Amino acid sequence: MKFPFARVLSVTIATIIVYQSALVAPAINIALEVKPAAILLRFIWPIFFALVGTLGLIGMIVSWKQKTGLRVNLATAVSMLICYLLVPVINGAMDNDQMGLWKSLHITTVALTFVTLILHLVYVFRWSKRV
Repeated sequence: MKFPFARVLSVTIATIIVYQSALVAPAINIALEVKPAAILLRFIWPIFFALVGTLGLIGMIVSWKQKTGLRVNLATAVSMLICYLLVPVINGAMDNDQMGLWKSLHITTVALTFVTLILHLVYVFRWSKRV
């Protein structure tokens, strides 16, 4: 079975999301005290969003002839750009003890990341026989 590069990128994106969200972030929160954990997470999340967004852009380029792949990767790039741009706002809300704002923005980034994960999993498994 032929497995186009766009789908390899989707598997990579899904793997990065699961690894970061299910393993790395929780492990940091468990292993480190609150302040060092916060510093590390503030460093890691923008890199995560930039990496996944960049892979989405690459996916757009390599799947430009395939509508579904193009749409999934466009949604990824836009979602991760939004998340990336929200990071300083989220950090500011935490620093200024605006927990309501922090919670709503945090859930927005979680939701966008989750939707991105689902889109890539569906793209890989649902359309695996389509080119």
